[in-house]
Amino acid sequence: MIRKIKLKKRKNKRKKILAICLIIFFSFNIYSVKIKSLSKPSPLPIPHLAQIYLPDLLIIPGLETSVLGAQIIDPMDFIYYINTERSKVGSSKLRVNEKLMKAAQMRAETILKYQNFSHLDPYENLVLATVLPKVGYLFTYATENIGMGGVSAEDFVGGFMHSTMHKENLLSPTLSDTGAAVVTGPYKQYYVNIIVQLFAIPGGKDEYLGYSKKEKEKYKKLLADIGFQLHPINWTINSVLYPEDYSLLRKNKLEKQKRLLTEIYRQMKDDQPLTYQNVAMIMEFNKTMN
Repeated sequence: MIRKIKLKKRKNKRKKILAICLIIFFSFNIYSVKIKSLSKPSPLPIPHLAQIYLPDLLIIPGLETSVLGAQIIDPMDFIYYINTERSKVGSSKLRVNEKLMKAAQMRAETILKYQNFSHLDPYENLVLATVLPKVGYLFTYATENIGMGGVSAEDFVGGFMHSTMHKENLLSPTLSDTGAAVVTGPYKQYYVNIIVQLFAIPGGKDEYLGYSKKEKEKYKKLLADIGFQLHPINWTINSVLYPEDYSLLRKNKLEKQKRLLTEIYRQMKDDQPLTYQNVAMIMEFNKTMN
């Protein structure tokens, strides 16, 4: 009697173990099917980035002439003469934007401070692409004219109008906002006026960043899904259940996708605008979908 009871208990124990094993097996099977269904994301859209255009530098002839004693140049006068030229070709007047005025002043002071007449700034990295976010101006397109050596607002405008690339900026009908600044002081062996004028087309946050909040969440989820698939336990289970799909080649492809998405999402996580390098990564990611 006791032996029968023991045998019955053993059978019940075996049934329980078998039941647990079956539950685990089917749970993992369903679990792996879910993983498998997440393994084929659609190609990512290529974002449109905010554009920046930097024309050549303009040095007005006669730089060796000292500007000491010359008239003070008011940036608003400079903008007035430019709008006069724009009206002649049917382009609407540029709107003066206070944030762009501040950004232009910062750029002009940096050029004079470091004796660096350039669109680039190796000292503080205060360039067009960085100064506009600093003053809180979001844009879809921005450009910068910088000139040196003019003795009056008309002199600078005349110099820019005789330069093809600068003239295009001055007269472009698509540009709407502007800001300008003039600084005067010693530059190398000269004492000069330096002018910086910024032109821009304003944009919303999504246009400036190159992605929306919804797209940011999509990248986050996609990165999590790929990490989920690559988890050692998940991968081991799927490689047993779906050996034809979960090959070493597939694993290498997923790891590459994860590396690319990690770099792209890092930019998004910090609310930084996407770069051309990020766009190249997105295109590379899409190639792995083939």
